[in-house]
Amino acid sequence: MASTFEPSELHILLVDDEEDIVEVIGHFLSQEGFNVHKAYSGIEAMAKVTSDIDLIVLDIMLPEMDGYEVCRKLRSRVETETIPIIFLSAKSEEDDQIKGLMLGADLYLTKPVSPQIIVANVKAVLRRAGIEESRTLQVNNLTIFEDEYRASLDGTDLGLTLTEFELVRYLVRHPRKAFTRQQLLETIWKDAMMVTERTVDAHIKNLREKLGSFAQHIQTVRGVGYRFVEEGVSEES
Repeated sequence: MASTFEPSELHILLVDDEEDIVEVIGHFLSQEGFNVHKAYSGIEAMAKVTSDIDLIVLDIMLPEMDGYEVCRKLRSRVETETIPIIFLSAKSEEDDQIKGLMLGADLYLTKPVSPQIIVANVKAVLRRAGIEESRTLQVNNLTIFEDEYRASLDGTDLGLTLTEFELVRYLVRHPRKAFTRQQLLETIWKDAMMVTERTVDAHIKNLREKLGSFAQHIQTVRGVGYRFVEEGVSEES
């Protein structure tokens, strides 16, 4: 079965010398469907800024080349002068913020700030820049309408519950990656109380019933959990 799925993620470059910060923010951005790139110094950041990068989250206090200089260099080059830049720094003085914005940054956020706020600001800056995420995912005869929280198969609405919709969207956005039941619980149900791993199995079962023959794309990984595969596979559950 031929697949027509094309990744719709936008590319975000995270630049910070604190690996823990990069990992946490990167995790939240990945959950939203962004393709995350990482750099831990100014020099590495410059090397990773390509035409694929849609936005940069940039620390200031970096080794080798600070964030101010990275921003200055990017804004001086035709090929990178319009890439949106968000400064994320512990430098909270007004003069620091003014300097960052005068260098051409689109936004200046001061640490500490929650990953959710960072993600919201990334989306807001992208919208202002006229860069929009694809809100429709298409794989073979399945269409996922993200803005409408619904999915259709061959043009017929599947009548998914919100949880079923979140499950299929998340799996489709991360093709071939196997997720444990616990990972799916933490992502889809988040802080819900009294939810067990068997809940995941029950919702996957209901989702597969609604998907019909397309359910072959949601594969059971024995001893692990579930994954979405673009090519048809035999039922393993």
